[in-house]
Amino acid sequence: MKPSLSLAAGLAALTLLVACGGQSPPVETAAAADALSASPEAAPCPDDGPRLSVTGICAGRAVNYVNPEIGLATETPDGCTWGFTETPLPSGDEAIVYRVLTCKNITTAFEFGAGAHSAALTYTASALYGDQVVGDTPIEPVRIFMADPADPQKVIRDLVENAPVAERAKCSVQAANAPGWPKDALVLQFSEAERATLPVDEPVSMCGAYGRDEGATAFWRIFGGYAWFFSLGQDTPDFDPGSFMLFRKGADGAWTPDA
Repeated sequence: MKPSLSLAAGLAALTLLVACGGQSPPVETAAAADALSASPEAAPCPDDGPRLSVTGICAGRAVNYVNPEIGLATETPDGCTWGFTETPLPSGDEAIVYRVLTCKNITTAFEFGAGAHSAALTYTASALYGDQVVGDTPIEPVRIFMADPADPQKVIRDLVENAPVAERAKCSVQAANAPGWPKDALVLQFSEAERATLPVDEPVSMCGAYGRDEGATAFWRIFGGYAWFFSLGQDTPDFDPGSFMLFRKGADGAWTPDA
């Protein structure tokens, strides 16, 4: 079954209808696995580090779940460190696990919020930008849409309706192939032929709010039954889009990543 966003009551909750899948977690000793099943807090991590409170996975080992083909952020601002965190979804059996920066004892954090046709991650704290992205109108750098298992890119193509009428026929979903971006990043943009008709000495925005902006970092990833739009702007990001993973809780209580 495919996942679906519950639109009732202003999309206050996310309803999950997807069977578990994806890769298996790193192998741990039988004793550690048994202890974790009984009580996540009772099983120490191999590096003596903490476990994430929702999924129970070891924060220091979460990187082992990341697909090495995707690629992680390599830039680390002075005085900052990368570490894994998680954001639970309202259903209680899905959680997003990803890397964020900690700088001067402030760790980037997000909360999940549902909207009319999609959901979003909204800043509750920023290691780099503080009140600039929290404040009265928090920034939403990640927006999440349902993806059709039979045609996962369809939801992106459908958003072309938000683009100017004259642009719509020129837009298509393409591999980004941009240095420093996740290897599976996608963009909604003009064809090479159409782009060639525009000025080459200045950045161009195309295909609406969810399309390519050559003056900023904005792209799509598709995984876990969802299409994820990352809008990072022009500044150094304080979270790592390539590290994002969706974990699901199985009937046995174990959390596993979904491809």
